[in-house]
Amino acid sequence: MNDFTKKWENLELGDICEITMGQSPKSEFYNENRKGMPFLQGNRTFGDRFPSFDTYCTNNKKIAKKNDIIMSVRAPVGDLNIANCDISIGRGVCAIKSNNMEDGFLYYLLKYNVQNILNKQSGTVFGSINKNDILKLKISLPPKKQQQKITHVLKSQDDEIEVLNKINKNLENISQEIFKSWFIKFDPFLNEEFEKESDFSFPKSFKTGVFSELIEELVSGDWGKNEIEGNYIKEVYCVRGADIPDVKKGNKGKMPIRYILPKNYDMKKIENNDIVLEISGGSPTQSTGRVVAITQSFLNRFDKPMICTNFCKIIRPIEHYNLFVYYYWNYFYNIGAMFSYENGTTGIKNFDVKGFINNEMIIVPPLHIVKKFNDIIMSFSKEIFNNALESEKLIKMRDNLLPKLMSGEIDVTHVKI
Repeated sequence: MNDFTKKWENLELGDICEITMGQSPKSEFYNENRKGMPFLQGNRTFGDRFPSFDTYCTNNKKIAKKNDIIMSVRAPVGDLNIANCDISIGRGVCAIKSNNMEDGFLYYLLKYNVQNILNKQSGTVFGSINKNDILKLKISLPPKKQQQKITHVLKSQDDEIEVLNKINKNLENISQEIFKSWFIKFDPFLNEEFEKESDFSFPKSFKTGVFSELIEELVSGDWGKNEIEGNYIKEVYCVRGADIPDVKKGNKGKMPIRYILPKNYDMKKIENNDIVLEISGGSPTQSTGRVVAITQSFLNRFDKPMICTNFCKIIRPIEHYNLFVYYYWNYFYNIGAMFSYENGTTGIKNFDVKGFINNEMIIVPPLHIVKKFNDIIMSFSKEIFNNALESEKLIKMRDNLLPKLMSGEIDVTHVKI
């Protein structure tokens, strides 16, 4: 203990917090019209500080109030969000409310103690943690003025990260809108050079087709082993469906390291211009079929090669058409077309890839138009990549500061706010 920390209190979390465990409504808890309260349940990906929603509930059983901390209590245990509004919470998450803490400090206190939370989880297949174990979590609590300064330092990093993430999301949305303008509405081609035929709604130089005509190869994923075992010696990063939102932002995410057979790596490695497709998972309101485009710049950020899990596939488009396929695929995903190509009765939905790529009709532009589109989109892609690098630096800085600030190793007495 140093002079800075001598006034810190050693407590249990339950001394200063209340916990509400989620409970799924008995009736239908999602709707397409966004009626009722935003609903959040377990087995979802926590990423940014604040949650996003695709599910709404009118029969609310358990509520997280605005600014409560939402924590996953079922695998993956310990993921955190801050409620940005009143939220209905289902099984697999809990809401933690502070009774006597500086606003925002609880979020960083829990992030600092996440390993202690993980150490308390139980379960042989899927980890989970109960309310009593969370309440008994041992913590060190600084005085409020110090809480305020610690929160200020960490939140300033998170604010910058959030801005960069929003910029990247906007750039991705702009890219998607450019695609729709060019290849769904055909706005830039309504001129003499690309005059539409009277019997068709697209330019003369375009043609009808299906995705399979633009795909050179579909490559299955591989989950491999958790550690070196026998001939499973090739060390790789493995992209999962849960990593797709992070990779879309240009971030590394939390890809696990796996070990696979060298001969499988030669066939299954992810390459520049590939598209990773999620084929299993989804939810009642989120279909399977999510995709992310892979660039060489992204691959270069890793110290090991990359494959995808067996719940995903690699789409390898023909030369120059990778971005066109990617944004066309996203277009269909965003309008809900993938729900029609799902199957599975055991709770896990599977995407009928071959059915989709062989049957869904698309309009295919000539190569010179695709190259013009690529030039525009790649300029956005470079900016997304640069923002992601800056975000990664800020994340590393924040994560290095977090334990030093929360343990009192760094004295924040002279921090001005």
